[in-house]
Amino acid sequence: MFALPTTHPLSPPLTQPSSPPTAIPTLLYRVHRAGAQTRYSFSTGFSAKNQTTIVNYTSALSRFGIAHLNHQTNISSPFISVYDTHSHAEAVAKHFTAKYGEDTYVVAVDTRHFARGPVFRAADLLAKEGELGELSAENMWLHQGEYLVMYRIPAQAVRDETPVGSGSNQKWRAVGVIGGPRGG
Repeated sequence: MFALPTTHPLSPPLTQPSSPPTAIPTLLYRVHRAGAQTRYSFSTGFSAKNQTTIVNYTSALSRFGIAHLNHQTNISSPFISVYDTHSHAEAVAKHFTAKYGEDTYVVAVDTRHFARGPVFRAADLLAKEGELGELSAENMWLHQGEYLVMYRIPAQAVRDETPVGSGSNQKWRAVGVIGGPRGG
């Protein structure tokens, strides 16, 4: 049988394009910073700012999903961003610490404890909107391996939190003199 050389235009690609996963990974990683819309505590888990919007049709999913991914603060988000790898989440946390000057954590969450509700891949939303090709290199990197969880991540799903960066805008941590010089 005759085989085409791998450089021939009609030969199949050496690597097949990756297909969307059929299940979400068991562990995902939330990059959380103090100024995020999502509320968090170790004892209660994560809560999206907007827990009342029902996303039951494609245009609402697109509108809220794209607004979330573009960090538009004029629309409160029903989504919580998480990443599929710890190393990428840690790199994003370091980036956010430098960009926003806030304490930033990577929180591991076990998806087996997620409440009912949809989880979306950022890449699927961006591709559907045709924005995937229009993203800057920074935004492509930011959304790599990102998932969007609806409404909340319960406390029992939280496995651990790791501080990654300390914010620079915390003036209360400054060293100074307590009291003042005593007048004589």
